[in-house]
Amino acid sequence: METDTSARPLSTAAPRPAAAAASPRPPIPAEVVRSRPTSSTLHDPDGADTESPIDLDQPTTAAEADAVPHDDAFVPPPLTQQQLSLLYAYTSPPPVSALAAFAARLATPSPSSTSTSTGADVPSLADHLALVEQALIHESFWEGVRTLQDQLALSAGATPTGRRFTAFHDAPLADGPSTSPSHAHNGALAALGNSLLGTLATELVLQSFPNLPTRATKAAVTLYVGPKSLAAVASHAWGVAPSRLDLALVGRDDPGKVSRKDRAYGHLVGGRGGARKVGDEVGAREGAAGQGLVRWNRKPTTVGKEAVLYEDALASVARAIVGAVYQTHGFAAARTFVHAHFLARVVPPASTALASPSAAQDLVPLLKFTNPSRVLSLSLTAHGLSPLRHALLKESGRLSAHPTYVTGAFSGDVKLGEGFGSSVRMSEWRASEDALRRVYLGGRRNEGLPSDAWAAGEAFNGWRNASGWTEVEHESR
Repeated sequence: METDTSARPLSTAAPRPAAAAASPRPPIPAEVVRSRPTSSTLHDPDGADTESPIDLDQPTTAAEADAVPHDDAFVPPPLTQQQLSLLYAYTSPPPVSALAAFAARLATPSPSSTSTSTGADVPSLADHLALVEQALIHESFWEGVRTLQDQLALSAGATPTGRRFTAFHDAPLADGPSTSPSHAHNGALAALGNSLLGTLATELVLQSFPNLPTRATKAAVTLYVGPKSLAAVASHAWGVAPSRLDLALVGRDDPGKVSRKDRAYGHLVGGRGGARKVGDEVGAREGAAGQGLVRWNRKPTTVGKEAVLYEDALASVARAIVGAVYQTHGFAAARTFVHAHFLARVVPPASTALASPSAAQDLVPLLKFTNPSRVLSLSLTAHGLSPLRHALLKESGRLSAHPTYVTGAFSGDVKLGEGFGSSVRMSEWRASEDALRRVYLGGRRNEGLPSDAWAAGEAFNGWRNASGWTEVEHESR
C-alpha cells in the first residue's frame, strides 16, 4: 500500500486555521509627513557630502512598494485662532520700506556739534537695513517659529505659500551648529548696547550729582536706562510696537466667551507691560498684532529660564539699536545717540555749571530718609564742618488749633535747609531732609566726562574682520 509522502505527519494537535491576510497600515496624515533625505541630500557631521547607493525615497522591495499607502483624502483639522494669529505674525515680516523709515526716524545725531554747520554727513543706519532688522528680532522669535512649524507641519525653509519670516535673515547662520541651525537675532547687539547704556548713564549721573549715595545712583541709572524706560522709548518714541488698532483687532476673543468683568475692564489690561492672564489666546494681542516692527514670542517662566514678556522684547530692541550704532559708527556716535534719546533730561545745559533741573526733580523721590537729622549730623562731622543746629525762623498760630512752624538747619552761620510743619519737631525733620537733598543733588563737577578720552580721535570706519580683529585708534582698545 502506497503512502502519501506529502501528507502532514501524525499529530494529536488540532489543525491550525489558515492565516488571515495582512491588513494594510493606516494612512499617515499629511501634517506629520516629513521629507526624507535622499542620496543627494545626505551630509556627514563634518559637512562633507556622502554618497549613498540607496535612494531612501524609493521602496527597496516590491512588498514595501505595495504597503506604502497613497491616500490623499486626509483633511487636516482647522487652525485655532491663536495659530492663525501667530502664523500671520510670523509670516508677515515688516517690508523693507518700513525698516528704512524706522532707520530714518532714529535720526542719529552727529558726534560733533560743529559737523552739522560744516555740512558733514550725519551718521545713519539707513545703509544697514539688515542690521536694523536683526536688532528688531528677539531671540524668542525663532523658538516660536520652530514651535509653529512643528504644529503646522511646515517645511524647514519657507512656507508652502512662499512666505518669508524675515526680510534678510531667513537663512541660518553659516557659523552655527549643524545639528540645530541658528538664525540671527539681537542677543549680541543687546548685550553690547546694555553695557554702553550702563556706562554712559552712570558716568553722566555721577558727573551731575557727585555726592549721590551708591544706592541712589543705582536707582537713578535704572530710572533712565532700565527696562521700563527703554521699552517706553522703543514703543512711544520710535514706533516699534504695533498700533492700538492692531492690538484691538488681531487675536480678539470670542465675544460669547468673554465675561462681563473682562468686557467692562478688559481695556485696562493691555499696554502696561505686565504679564496678562494666561489663556488660549496668549500672545495674540502683543506677539501677533499685525505689522509691528518688533518680532518676538511670549514664553512662560520655566525652571531654568525667566519669562519673556512684551516689555522685555521692546527693551531688547532699544539696547540692540545702541549696539548697532556703536558697531557701525563708533563710540562717539553711540554716546551722542544715547545722550539724545535716553539721557536728554540728565545732560546739563550749556549755559550753567549746575546739574539739570529736570534731572534733580526726577531724583527727589529716590531719596528716602528714616532719620535725616542723624544722617546730616554725621555727614557734617565726617567733612570737618560745624555741628548741626536747628533754629526757629517763623511761626504762626501757636495757640490755635492749626499752628505752623518754619525751622532752618544750620552749620555754623550757613543755612543748609528749611522746612515747615505743624510742630517744631516736624519742621526740624523736614529741614534736615531738605538739607540732605540739597547736598546730594548739588555740587556738579566741571572736569568733563571720562568717556571724552574714548570719543577723541579720528572718525571710526567700522570693524574689519578679514584676518582677525584689527585695532582702530581709540576705538578697539
